[in-house]
Amino acid sequence: MSIKVVVLDSGRLPAGVDFPPLQIDKYGWEQYPQLNSDEIADRCWRADIVVTLASRIDGAVLEKMSRVGLLICAGEACSRVDQTAAFASGVELLVFPEAEYSSIARAQDLCDRVCAAIDHYIRTARN
Repeated sequence: MSIKVVVLDSGRLPAGVDFPPLQIDKYGWEQYPQLNSDEIADRCWRADIVVTLASRIDGAVLEKMSRVGLLICAGEACSRVDQTAAFASGVELLVFPEAEYSSIARAQDLCDRVCAAIDHYIRTARN
């Protein structure tokens, strides 16, 4: 099974901070510094997992993300995602509302926790 992960707003992370590798053999990982809503739909329509740090994701954008099974929101993105639409679409939602990317240490901790959550999601989805 191959998984596609798309990270929106990665430009908000300090230089030198990155997401660690996932614990699966086959996956694609795309990061975008910042996208508008049309670009989000274009980049995420085949994504299985989407991570957003600030982008607004409403029901119309979610409809175009036909494969997404997990949407991870961090920081300010938590208030910009239509959670009702996500639940109605059957998308699992994981939020890190306290996430902060003001320092390298905090941002790296967030990246580590996001990848641990993705690994857990993939392991439980396979069983």
